[in-house]
Amino acid sequence: MATYTAHIDHTLIERVEHLISIKDEDSLRRLIDEMRPADAADLVEHLEPEGRLFIFNLLEPQDAGEVLIEMESPAQDLLLRDLDDQTISEIVQELDSDDAADLVGDLPEDRARSIIEAVENDVSDDLAKLLPYPEDTAGGIMALEFIAVRADLTVQDAIDSIRQRREEVENLYFLWVVDDFDRLVGVVSLKDLVIEPPNRKISDIMNTEVISVHTWTDQEEVARLVTKYDLVSIPVVDDYHRLVGRITHDDIIDVIEEEMDEDIARMAGVMTQEIAEESSLKISRARLPWLIAGVFGGILAAAVINQFETSLEQIIALSFFFPVIMAMGGNTGTQAATVVVRGLATGDISMVSIHKRLLMELRVALINGVICGALVGSIVAVWLSDIRLGSVVALAACLIVLNSGFIGSAVPFALKKFNIDPALATGPFVTTSNDILSLLVYLGLVSLYLEISGVGPN
Repeated sequence: MATYTAHIDHTLIERVEHLISIKDEDSLRRLIDEMRPADAADLVEHLEPEGRLFIFNLLEPQDAGEVLIEMESPAQDLLLRDLDDQTISEIVQELDSDDAADLVGDLPEDRARSIIEAVENDVSDDLAKLLPYPEDTAGGIMALEFIAVRADLTVQDAIDSIRQRREEVENLYFLWVVDDFDRLVGVVSLKDLVIEPPNRKISDIMNTEVISVHTWTDQEEVARLVTKYDLVSIPVVDDYHRLVGRITHDDIIDVIEEEMDEDIARMAGVMTQEIAEESSLKISRARLPWLIAGVFGGILAAAVINQFETSLEQIIALSFFFPVIMAMGGNTGTQAATVVVRGLATGDISMVSIHKRLLMELRVALINGVICGALVGSIVAVWLSDIRLGSVVALAACLIVLNSGFIGSAVPFALKKFNIDPALATGPFVTTSNDILSLLVYLGLVSLYLEISGVGPN
């Protein structure tokens, strides 16, 4: 399997659908066997449910498992629903412990219990250890396949351990060193094992400064540590600092992608898995609350405009610039909010640096506000042949950009301070507040100018 990288296009999908329609099982097996698991998963996701099930019934449990774990939800969920318990049990039997736990953890409770009872004892024991942990913690994403050695053993003993478990443990980069109570005390790289004499003690070559995480550490914090220290794997310990698992870089990549998708989806008010979601009702139900919130925000903005009706009647051309003013505020707030939310998520921005970040965003907003304000003000001055009114609009635009930059950068910090996920509430809050405040500033300054100049009402 996995002999070439496939390009999933319409022609390939049509070919597979044709082979399924004529039930050419041999050709389908050869085609899937020649593809990498990720490519095969991509192909299967493009098929109708009946086609997915037909192909999976042709695959050996190990191959089926490799493809299944690469599939996106909800396509994976739909396929699991169609597969019988016996088939799922055989697949789970062939998976690494962390992948098996993810798969079983997504099943309904009664089916999960049935699968656990059907698999072999060693697999069910692993599932019993992993399933209690939430899927977004270190314990939820760790694998139980690792190699640990005692500090008093020799290099040759360690190499023998690797040879004995070479089929069980993949992506091996380090050996963890534990004491007599299985507590993590050090780490040895494969490079050290190769270059050191066979009779040398592990305690003499191990590095005692080991970066580890607790089983209940949030996966986002795990990803931050791995990224910060350029780790390819990280050990997981329990309350007694006993080594219980490891997390490898491929799992961390999945976590980073998952967290990034989740943040972007939440800021936009859409479902995390919306790209792969096949139910229009589910997508609609996820988007609708945010759209309704936007409607009420728009109504509030309309009420603000209504309060300045008299001023607008004086110079109707001022209403032409509503889209420009609101767009400037919205774009500025979104830019600042996106940077701060992402920085908080990755750890590049911390709560300790609030003042520094706010000052930075204010300086940027001031520069952009002056430039954009001068541009819009000049256009108004020429359009309406009124330099003073153009100056007022320029000031309003500058203040709006400055205000939006502050709100966009301050709101995520405030939400984080109150333990509210910034990605969840920042987008709607910043967008609505910027629209309303932008109109207040713009129409307020223009109305004040009209009254002072004697154009407005007495």
